[in-house]
Amino acid sequence: MRRNDRAIPDFAAMLAVVRQCDCCRLGLVENGEAYIVPLNFGWEAEGETLTLYFHGAAEGRKLALLRQNPAVSFEMDTAHRLLPGATGCAYSYAYRSVMGRGVAELLTDDAEKRHGLQCVLAHCARRRDLPLDARMVRETAVIRLRVTAWTAKAHEAP
Repeated sequence: MRRNDRAIPDFAAMLAVVRQCDCCRLGLVENGEAYIVPLNFGWEAEGETLTLYFHGAAEGRKLALLRQNPAVSFEMDTAHRLLPGATGCAYSYAYRSVMGRGVAELLTDDAEKRHGLQCVLAHCARRRDLPLDARMVRETAVIRLRVTAWTAKAHEAP
């Protein structure tokens, strides 16, 4: 990270940024080129380890690329606000962001898929008590991303 003065080094504060985000961009590789897809997500932390969960159709480009190469990157951001200045170069932008990488896994066990979907619901809908139809759990692709490295930073208004 170039701007260490904007780093958020505390794990709990990093999770606070994740809580505020509503979209996670997953970066995959296709024929040596980047492919980025925005996704709804859920998460959980165990100790100081972050795990992200995503859901989607049971087939398609994203899953094909994950099967070829499960090493991925991710990015999410929030709290965007223009910070005006007296000159064009004095303008800036407030934000909070998280970036990282990890290894993605397409879940096949229905219990693990259900857990991942409950994490997505807990984050997106702020509820864990919604029923999940067994057929939909079977037919939905659920991806678990075990984060191996990540950073968070913020640029706040003065």
